[in-house]
Amino acid sequence: MSTVLASPKRLAIAAVPILGMILTPFLPFVSTPTLWLGLPAAIVWMGLMIIAAVAALQIIERSYLREGGAELDRLELELSEQRRAALEPNGPEAH
Repeated sequence: MSTVLASPKRLAIAAVPILGMILTPFLPFVSTPTLWLGLPAAIVWMGLMIIAAVAALQIIERSYLREGGAELDRLELELSEQRRAALEPNGPEAH
């Protein structure tokens, strides 16, 4: 896996629940007037897709951090702080 956050594998993981949400009106088992657990099938399906989206984002974050993403984030923060300090007219003490 790559240390780039938007790698193809991570985008594919995130795409699964998103496609499930987008395709909801076209799925025959969801768009019928049936009840699942006493609720309309579409509501249960969307709830499952929201849970799947949270799980997918958790998987993506853990894989990113495992591949060294925390260090990249720290370096990016330091670089942005240096750039901001260089752009301030009177330095950071002026505030």
